[in-house]
Amino acid sequence: MMPAQILGWFVRRWQVEVTFEETRAHLGMETQRQWSAPAISRTTPAILALYSVVTLLAKPLFEQGLVAIRTAAWYDKQVATFSDTIALVRRYLWYA
Repeated sequence: MMPAQILGWFVRRWQVEVTFEETRAHLGMETQRQWSAPAISRTTPAILALYSVVTLLAKPLFEQGLVAIRTAAWYDKQVATFSDTIALVRRYLWYA
């Protein structure tokens, strides 16, 4: 394969990897609660559905400009992550 094609595959794959890392970190996918095959079969679709619901709820809030991208002194983010998105949806649901 050509290097450009390999890099293209990596870039496409990276979005999927970030999605799974965010579901692990914020929604509990692949934690101790999911050690058995039946538990995985029950919870994984629900967790991915929750990820989708949060994303769909956040879309109009982003369009209204309500998002606050959290940064730290050592890490200046330019684009919102799922952590920012779920915080936005939580605040919206708490105060709605």
